[in-house]
Amino acid sequence: MHKLQKLLLIGACVATFASHATTTYPTRPVTVVVPYSPGGTTDIMARIASQALMESTGQSFVVENKGGASGTIAMGFVANAQPDGYTLLSNEMTQTIVPSLFPSLTFDPIKDLDGVSIYAEAPYVLTVSSKLPVNTLQELVDYAKANPGKVNFASGGVGSGPHMAGELLKSVAGIDMTHVPYKGSGPALNDLLSGQVDVLITAAPTAAPYVDSGRLKVLAVAHDKRVSTLPKVPTAAEAGFPEFRVANWFGFAVPKGTPSAVSQTLFADLKQALDKQSFRDKLIAAGAEPVTMTPEQTKQFIENEAQRWGALIKKANIVNN
Repeated sequence: MHKLQKLLLIGACVATFASHATTTYPTRPVTVVVPYSPGGTTDIMARIASQALMESTGQSFVVENKGGASGTIAMGFVANAQPDGYTLLSNEMTQTIVPSLFPSLTFDPIKDLDGVSIYAEAPYVLTVSSKLPVNTLQELVDYAKANPGKVNFASGGVGSGPHMAGELLKSVAGIDMTHVPYKGSGPALNDLLSGQVDVLITAAPTAAPYVDSGRLKVLAVAHDKRVSTLPKVPTAAEAGFPEFRVANWFGFAVPKGTPSAVSQTLFADLKQALDKQSFRDKLIAAGAEPVTMTPEQTKQFIENEAQRWGALIKKANIVNN
């Protein structure tokens, strides 16, 4: 009996220590891995959120950029990191696209990463060249049906968000458009502005600066809510195409096996930041809309999005070359 009591006492001490370790997390700097080079939207969002987490916790959240291979280098790095909450992935919609584009990865971008929270999203907008004789989403659909195969849409490359958005529009509207992939969103936008391509579906901040000058037209927001930066632009749902819904989203993920208490702590700190108008204003200024998702909601959302994009990739027979 004495031996049993001793074991129980040791067990209680270990449990108390583990609980204390979790409640005091983080006790040292946390690395936030961004899947792209500095300066892009995902990088900007990661730095805004990391600063907020630093203010909430008193610990440093250090952004580290690991670009390349459609974000899979960073995803794999975090998936294989120690599951202790000190290596985070700044994740976004690409995480839900690459599993179907890269089926031979040495890790599973969905199963080997646990979502912590999604704190912002940037709905895509449907933009067209000022030379295209359409002014609404319905007019574009009618024009494309009257001119099958003649309308083209640009993207930053095969499997990119704008590519997926274009394929989604083709699917839900029953139209035929020709995909023109570029090596990045910049060249795609330049050719849209010059009229070399007809359509580009991209994040609202990319298009907003060119609307007032008339260099391009924004026909719809690919969402069920209007965006703050383009309040007069109707949503796809308002235009009669509710299934045309594309938004890049921004959150954090940790390696599979990270204690749930750590994820809950990180979520609580993010929630505390989202309750502050100053943090929300920074997100809006960067072109995103603040949202709040718990770890459980984030997990379900990511799984649903992976299934949605996977089905579209299969239907459109998209192959990564």
